[in-house]
Amino acid sequence: MIRIGIAGTGGMAGQRARAFAGMPEAGVAAICSRSRERSQPLCAEVGAQPCEDYEAMLQGVDAVLLCLPNHLHASFAQKALERGKHVLVEYPLCLTEQEASALSRAAERANRVLMVGNTIIRERMFTYVTEHLSRLGSRVSAASRVAFYDPNIAGAWYMDRAQSGSCFTAFHYHHIEYYRRLLGEVTWVLARDESRSDAGRPGFLSLAGGTLTMGHQGGATSCIQWYLVAAGQGLARGFWLNGAEGTLAIFSASGAEDASTALWNGGGAENTERFANEWGVGGSCADFLDAVAGRLDHRERLASDMATLRVGFAAARSALSGRPESL
Repeated sequence: MIRIGIAGTGGMAGQRARAFAGMPEAGVAAICSRSRERSQPLCAEVGAQPCEDYEAMLQGVDAVLLCLPNHLHASFAQKALERGKHVLVEYPLCLTEQEASALSRAAERANRVLMVGNTIIRERMFTYVTEHLSRLGSRVSAASRVAFYDPNIAGAWYMDRAQSGSCFTAFHYHHIEYYRRLLGEVTWVLARDESRSDAGRPGFLSLAGGTLTMGHQGGATSCIQWYLVAAGQGLARGFWLNGAEGTLAIFSASGAEDASTALWNGGGAENTERFANEWGVGGSCADFLDAVAGRLDHRERLASDMATLRVGFAAARSALSGRPESL
């Protein structure tokens, strides 16, 4: 059995802890948090030991899951790899290209799995789209807009740029990955960071996010708008994919029913379908265990995630310069 140690106690830590606890190949051995009071309920739920010292936790586990503020990912992953542990990191892997190169080298030296917690290939919306791509014909363009409205996030760590990093790696990563896989590799980007500071809370933002336009091999284009807003209520998502033979629009919103509506070729009774959302957390945890067991090529997966991360880095440079960036 693979003994998993988890650093962090946030929402994703809970989801992944429950997923791993339900798998016969794994067990959650320990959960590390500076506050034992915060980790105790999740530990009791999944049968783990609470821990306040990350270095001590590393001594008693085979692999670690990092569910921490983004700016801590690189240093915590580096420590684990140096001690011979397999590492699963919530995206983004890190905040700089230098950190990405250093982590890749560390994983190679240690001969251990380094994997990003990339859920999209297991996510129901992605599998739905890929199952029906033939209805579109050749893909021409795509766009998506996601906005999470909640006044309570004004003081969250991910609204602080120093902790989250660029909005294009912190938030856009998920949809960059979508369009790399659906439209082809990215050849250029043009980005605008539209984040706005909240003067009442220095260091934090009342709006975090921006617009990213990408060009893909073969000539297709895509556009992503992703925002976190410290006002209002709810999560709204829209996704549009245009092909030579058809169009697809998918809409979903937070609420009692966690489902999405797909409209083909403008909608209508015969062209409207619905599917329950499934966010791919369990599937991506299973992928990590497969990689540790040698059933999945973790080097190929990491190379793909690194390609997505490089798009985010290029977008951050474009937002600063105001000019397109080639990849």
